[in-house]
Amino acid sequence: MSDKQNLPVESSAELQQQDFERMNLKEIGLQPDDFNEVLNARKELAEINHSSVAEYGKNIATKTSTYTDELLNLVKNKDLDVTGQKLNEVVNVAQQLNTSSILNKPKSTGFFGGILSKFKGAKQSFDQHFNTTKEQIDALVKEIETSQSGLKARVSTLDKMFDGVQDEYKQLGIYIAAGRLKQQEIQQEIATLTAQEQDQQTNQKVYDLNHLANNLEKRVSDLQVLQQSAMQTLPMIRIIQSNNMMLVDKFYAIKNITLPAWKNQISLAISLHEQKNSVQLANSIDDATNDLLKRNADLLHQNSVDTAKANQRSVIDIETLEHVQNTLIKTVNDVIQIQKEGMQKREEASTRIRALQTNLQQLVIESSSQHPS
Repeated sequence: MSDKQNLPVESSAELQQQDFERMNLKEIGLQPDDFNEVLNARKELAEINHSSVAEYGKNIATKTSTYTDELLNLVKNKDLDVTGQKLNEVVNVAQQLNTSSILNKPKSTGFFGGILSKFKGAKQSFDQHFNTTKEQIDALVKEIETSQSGLKARVSTLDKMFDGVQDEYKQLGIYIAAGRLKQQEIQQEIATLTAQEQDQQTNQKVYDLNHLANNLEKRVSDLQVLQQSAMQTLPMIRIIQSNNMMLVDKFYAIKNITLPAWKNQISLAISLHEQKNSVQLANSIDDATNDLLKRNADLLHQNSVDTAKANQRSVIDIETLEHVQNTLIKTVNDVIQIQKEGMQKREEASTRIRALQTNLQQLVIESSSQHPS
């Protein structure tokens, strides 16, 4: 589009390298010796037009987006949730071994029959429940081991992803630097054309170059945003790896330390529960006997008192008669008072009506004297 564009690359390489080294290379993750790669990326803008600007860095941006999508899928991966759920299930299953969940109330067979039936079946019920729980824990352990293997494999996958994102971060920096060099070249060409004698063709070239410069600036800005996103992705990968390893380590501790301790304590719990049940059942019988006697005594007292009160009560209470008479007197007094107030209001209305009539007659008389027929 200009004489400058047609110059050989070697004649402008030194100036371009100076412009490159003046950039804040650290900000875009580059070193001075990356200049040749920047020149190679700049070839995509050798023929500057709307299409080349729009597709500039398209491939590298697509790769970065792919890595980001893969990372999000890993963050939401169900393996993480499943492992946590299985660990919680192990805890819940072990916690189910308690008296309240084993000694359920039997079907009604009479008061003492139900207690004796519960006492007789307590040990057998606990033994059966213990065996079921042990089978559940063993099955859950196998499932978690499978998830654990998956988490370990995911750590290696994330390492590869980390290296890939680092490479894409650098590639984005190369394309950003190459784009900035091209921006400077376009601005220099615009300045050269502006200094020339202006005609229609020159004005159109300046207009087109300005439009392309704006588009290229927007495209370079988009690449900077993608590079920042890639930078944010790197610590995310490390955090996910760390979480995976913590889950793996936690499971090792549960499997090798916690579960063996649980199984030993659960074995002891069989005898302890049998002793506890015996005491509870004996206390239940004593409590029920005492409660029955107390309730019968309380019921006898309440019935006797209520019967005596009912027998001594008059047909009509004196309080009822007093209320009826006082209400009757108040009714008569209120009616008389309302009647008096009504008469007073009617007298006042009559007086006000007569005044209105007098005023109206006076108005008619005055009107007639001013307009004789």
